[in-house]
Amino acid sequence: MLDQALPQESPSEAAEATDVADALRDLSASARQFAQAAALVGDVFTLHEIARVQSVTTLSMLPALEETISAGLVRFAGDRLAFCSPGARRALHAGIPAPVRRTLLHALPGHRPAGQSSPGEPESPDALVSVLLLSQDYADRPLAPTTTSALGRALAETLPAADDIGAAATEAALIVSLLGHDEEGLRDRARAIVMTERPGAASVVAAVVLSNLEWAAGQVDTALQWGREARHRGQDALPAAWRPYPALALAVKLTQLGHFTEGEAELARSRDISDRLRLRRARAETSIAHGRLLLGAGRAEAAEAELCAGVGLAQRIQAHLPAAQGLSLLSLLSLAGGDRGEAADQVWRARMELADRPGASPSLGHTWADFLVTTAGMDSRGRVDLLVSRFPELLMKPSLFLRDPEAAAQLVRLALAADEHSLAAAVTRRVERLSEQNPGQPSLAAAAGHAWGLLHRDCDALEYAAVEHRAPWAAAAASEDLGMLLLERYGAGSGAARRHLRTAADRYRATGWLAAAARLEPLVREGRESRPPHARAAPARERVPAPAGQALTAAEQRIARLVAEGLTNKQVATRVSRSPHTVNYHLRQIFQKLGVASRVELARLVR
Repeated sequence: MLDQALPQESPSEAAEATDVADALRDLSASARQFAQAAALVGDVFTLHEIARVQSVTTLSMLPALEETISAGLVRFAGDRLAFCSPGARRALHAGIPAPVRRTLLHALPGHRPAGQSSPGEPESPDALVSVLLLSQDYADRPLAPTTTSALGRALAETLPAADDIGAAATEAALIVSLLGHDEEGLRDRARAIVMTERPGAASVVAAVVLSNLEWAAGQVDTALQWGREARHRGQDALPAAWRPYPALALAVKLTQLGHFTEGEAELARSRDISDRLRLRRARAETSIAHGRLLLGAGRAEAAEAELCAGVGLAQRIQAHLPAAQGLSLLSLLSLAGGDRGEAADQVWRARMELADRPGASPSLGHTWADFLVTTAGMDSRGRVDLLVSRFPELLMKPSLFLRDPEAAAQLVRLALAADEHSLAAAVTRRVERLSEQNPGQPSLAAAAGHAWGLLHRDCDALEYAAVEHRAPWAAAAASEDLGMLLLERYGAGSGAARRHLRTAADRYRATGWLAAAARLEPLVREGRESRPPHARAAPARERVPAPAGQALTAAEQRIARLVAEGLTNKQVATRVSRSPHTVNYHLRQIFQKLGVASRVELARLVR
């Protein structure tokens, strides 16, 4: 059915149909079926809708989804999926015989084309600032015409250029145009605005929107570049209530990448503007962002105090979206401290902040916290079932791995415990691609190495993650995973296993993750008590890396030779059947042992 001749309505459509047919021939049967089921639903669709058409589980379709994305047929569109081009969908749809189409569409009773949901109507222009300038996960919902008109008028009155009615109206119209649900259209409009010679509020907002769109797409360096550009464009051109947000939006991204010093500087800039202009909403959001930074840096007590202050202020001024974000972060702190009841209460309060609030779309951070708290205490099978039925967006958004450096490892760990190896592999591939897209970000390399190490039971990759994770609690989790793997391999008497578990417990305790620390104490104590006084030396895999000047291991010698030949880490990884993160870890040990600082020096020495 998929290889039937496709209709040719024009030369361009004929070429596109040929491209689609070529792409389909390279896909597996399940991926081809997925693409055609999607074509039945519409240009924009959800994974759940495709599952209903095919009468399968959402989880079973993840490998097919990965294939169609890699083939360039399907892309993410906010919290949904979409075809990369309308022509691709038309070509697929035309390849399905009409009787088959009618039969399959009965699986969608009452189906309404995606994108026709009732739009949210924000209460005021200031209530849109979080949606427009801090949105990192979802494309915004289209605004109702009455809201659009009201927003344009309000912006025109508050812009610094309000004395020039024509200029202010133009700027307001451009800003309103940046609120929409079509990501490609938003990107094109924002790029056109920032490329104009005329500076103004719209160009600053457009740069922030571009930064957010690139971030949601996993293009970290480009997102940071646009974020810095927005801040440099002159915040005085914005309405007063919006001026702290370019710095605040940049600070949030820097925090998630573990660039805490630079993030602190941007937060200080946002706080100064908020205090000088007496902007209570921006002050509340800055406090919540600072709490997130302190949480990422492992300062749980200070983070809790800052988050509570920010949530309290947000609730007093009825800033519902910031309050929900702060409560979600507090729920993670409560969960880490072992208080599930308090965590559940905070998640519920966050939901109430978002319920029926115009313009308040939940962030992926709230969804992630909701999942972790809701499933705490459940068995792994139940957690996976709930993940794919109620929280499928967590499996489809690369920005989750930017928000939480340990999220990929948590999902892989959960999938393996539920014997869902295809899910674990899909998550690992997703975070590895994100790391490959952003080679200059150590936190992403650590996240990818952590996931790979769990999936492939690779001690080197787990040790690499434990060293490279910038968030202390993520590093603690990698140390725990490494210790548990060594414990399984070498038994309770393993000195290396006990050492890594003790390191994990100490790190957890220092960062306020008391429940995790308490969980490990019996293992550390049992290992200490069961180890004989004169136990034999640990196997080679357990030894601490040798100091500079010592001989290379056989694996290191092979990697050194391949690197000296000019191969990249990824090419070396293919040759030695290891992950690029493991190769990177070995290469650092090689540099240390041989006393070299670059690949060029290594090549000279090896040759």
